[in-house]
Amino acid sequence: MKKWVLLVFALFMILKVNAQASRGITVVVAPPPGASITMDSYIWDILFANDGVTTYQNDNQGTMTIRSSDRKNFRVDFSSQNLGSLKQGTDYYVPYYIKATRITGGNIGLVGTPAIVAGYVQLTSVQSMEFNKKTPKEGIQFYIGIKIDPISGEFYESGNYTDTLTITFVGL
Repeated sequence: MKKWVLLVFALFMILKVNAQASRGITVVVAPPPGASITMDSYIWDILFANDGVTTYQNDNQGTMTIRSSDRKNFRVDFSSQNLGSLKQGTDYYVPYYIKATRITGGNIGLVGTPAIVAGYVQLTSVQSMEFNKKTPKEGIQFYIGIKIDPISGEFYESGNYTDTLTITFVGL
């Protein structure tokens, strides 16, 4: 009887240790508190004139906030599901361009002047901004601008065009 009670007690302790270990793993693999990229809006509805003349440009289409938490060296990557084009169905594409304009002043640790900060770029490949300094607790902010050029003297096919712009935080 004593052996059975001891066995039950030993199994209980093993299960208790395992339960605590699994909770510990969850905490360890969780991202550092506050390390994130957030936007003030995750869907942009844009009305484009489609008159063959008018460019759509909004330098402040959205506001991006970056918080690096304990990461001193990190990168922010921008990519497009349709390689920098808005897409309708399978045949119609409207190229667009993205720009990141710094709002936060002072030394934010931005390395150099990435193309996406220097001017509007089409996301035919990943565009990156690299940082070598932790952000303050409230983060650093950039306006995300979008620009759509008309095809001179022509019209785009009418309809709804979409793309998915992905912005990723990468610790280095």
